[in-house]
Amino acid sequence: MEKEELELVNRIYQDATVGMLAIDKVLKKTEDESMKKLFKKQYDMYDKFSNKCELFVLNRDQEVKENGFFKKLKQTTMLYMSLWADKSARHIVELMITGTVMGIVDTIKAEKDLKTKNEELNAMVAEFKKMQEEFYEKLKKLLSKV
Repeated sequence: MEKEELELVNRIYQDATVGMLAIDKVLKKTEDESMKKLFKKQYDMYDKFSNKCELFVLNRDQEVKENGFFKKLKQTTMLYMSLWADKSARHIVELMITGTVMGIVDTIKAEKDLKTKNEELNAMVAEFKKMQEEFYEKLKKLLSKV
């Protein structure tokens, strides 16, 4: 496996696992069932992609690189502080939109910076970006209702 391929799949894996971590925390503060349902779907999408990434590298006798402890700690602390300050449905949706957009931007940057000829990986990255964009659209609609 080329270095760029491994780095690209790791970026997708790390984005997916950061998304799962954030959604897990947000779900604990969310009371609205329709919001929970959408967030759980997004969580499941991230879980699916983290598993795809793991399989992709394992089939090539490699391992995915986990997010570092400090990155997880920073993200969790910032999220808890933000939710402590404002637990409203609108704020929670805003946080989800912000996180989703950050994931989309990171995916676009990774796709551009780490070009690969591996069609399977390119398709996986394109699908990941598309699904994030679909959740972004759903979250925007939800924001207009809360």
